[in-house]
Amino acid sequence: MSAQIQQKVNFAMMSHQGIERQTNDDKVFASVDLGLWILSDGVGGLAQGEQASQFVVDEINKSISLGRNLKTAVHSAHSVIKAYNKHETEDRGATVVTLLHKNDHYEIAWVGDSRAYLWNSVDSSLEQLTEDHTLVQKLINAGLLDAKEAKNHPKRHVITQCLGIEDQHQLDIGLLEREWQYGDSVLIVSDGLYEEIEEEALIQCLKQTRDNQAKVEQLIEMACKNGGKDNLSLILIDSPVTELKKQSKGDFISIVTNWLKKFKKG
Repeated sequence: MSAQIQQKVNFAMMSHQGIERQTNDDKVFASVDLGLWILSDGVGGLAQGEQASQFVVDEINKSISLGRNLKTAVHSAHSVIKAYNKHETEDRGATVVTLLHKNDHYEIAWVGDSRAYLWNSVDSSLEQLTEDHTLVQKLINAGLLDAKEAKNHPKRHVITQCLGIEDQHQLDIGLLEREWQYGDSVLIVSDGLYEEIEEEALIQCLKQTRDNQAKVEQLIEMACKNGGKDNLSLILIDSPVTELKKQSKGDFISIVTNWLKKFKKG
């Protein structure tokens, strides 16, 4: 039996300049009609970061409105910023995580070090969906660094992919597709937010029986109290699935069989 899908998707989002920054280079965007959410972070240290993140939001929104796919929309935003950079003395760039909702599934595309997490309230599990386009992530993948060392690595803010900027490598857009499950929420965050909040504190906030707006406000408040050194942005999107999928007889037999196998091994 297929799960019940509600048409309206519950979400909340917020962006804050943080404590130490004078401007906010982050942008968050939502279009319920398109089923589209975007978080873009203008790259620190580059000129006009705020403008670059706005270009990203505008171009992805425009492309999806015209019926283009998510990868094409992100690449179009990249091309727009590159075109502007040709006429400027300094390059501008931005990261992005964008989610496109389609009935019972969703797609995520990303470039840079902003992240998407999958939270499930049924089993209180938190999974990082995206992989950072950063130097330290490359070192982790090569087995030269572990996650604990990466957290305080002096090069942890060096990104290897950025909209609007290309070196000798072509843009590598991260892509994934998932089916919505009951109890799922996708949390999209800028690096400024996830660097200020430990994962366990994040989980404790998401576990609360409060609405999404209250949760995002609390996370911004927590990040500010912990220093708020960078701009802070997040989007929290709930699954439209309103009930647990009923398992077929075959599924039930399979679960019991696997359980018995584990029991015998024990």
